[in-house]
Amino acid sequence: MGRRNRHRNRRDRYGIYEIPEYRPVKRKKKKKPFTLKTFGKWVGLVVILLILVYGVSFGIKYSMRNKALSLYEKEDYTAAVDLFKEALKPGLPLLESFDNDVRFYLADCYVNMGEYGLACHEYSKIRVWSDKKDTQLDYLANVAYGLQLYEWKDYRQALPILLQAYEDGYSDLVLYVGSCYGQTGDLENMQIYYDVFLQKNAMNSFMYAQYAAIALDEDKMDEALSYIEAGKQLEDQSNIKEVLFDEIVYYEKLKDYNTAYDKAKAFVEAYPTDVDGKNEYDILYTRQTESKQE
Repeated sequence: MGRRNRHRNRRDRYGIYEIPEYRPVKRKKKKKPFTLKTFGKWVGLVVILLILVYGVSFGIKYSMRNKALSLYEKEDYTAAVDLFKEALKPGLPLLESFDNDVRFYLADCYVNMGEYGLACHEYSKIRVWSDKKDTQLDYLANVAYGLQLYEWKDYRQALPILLQAYEDGYSDLVLYVGSCYGQTGDLENMQIYYDVFLQKNAMNSFMYAQYAAIALDEDKMDEALSYIEAGKQLEDQSNIKEVLFDEIVYYEKLKDYNTAYDKAKAFVEAYPTDVDGKNEYDILYTRQTESKQE
């Protein structure tokens, strides 16, 4: 070991075979100062990310809107509603104008489906996100509210709203106006507006239902039955629900509770969300049970 020490490198104090555990000192990297240039890079990355997110999201929303519009034009409102709802997702800042346009169509779908409360809700959302007063929006919202009042059977409150809309050019509301007059006891004006409708159209299930309801109120049972049967035989069944409800009332007034109950049961199965139908079913369930027990 001594001879070898004479020939080794003087700086190698321990010798090649006697080097202790080597622990190199790590040099700490100097942190670069946060400069405006660095800040600009981060801002640029965020902007690029937002552009990508908005681009992809808008592309999906736009595609959903176009698909929904094609269904809307075909009057397939139920399917269109589902796609219009998808077109509203996600709700992003700066896209309020696009979303409001979608909501206009969505609200109109609800009106055509008879979901007037949902239509009013969509119009209220449009008003929240609209940056200026829109008289057309206010008008449409008011018409939807009038139809909602009609659905709630508040005919006196609905009449002035729907009458004004009809006089302003919404000719499709003529039957609602006539019905409001009929439900408030003004049969003369009801007939005037029904006659206006009949000048260009044939009798439909809605009108038969209204005439049947009036006949039932006046206890003209044979006349009521003829209107009910005529309404049921029409090819256009868009308002058959009202006719079927009149049929329940008809048998109830005849005190044929078993038949009335059977009609009410079928009605509730077909229209499970109808409150009036459910109430009739509950009442007749007890009555038909009692009559059977007797």
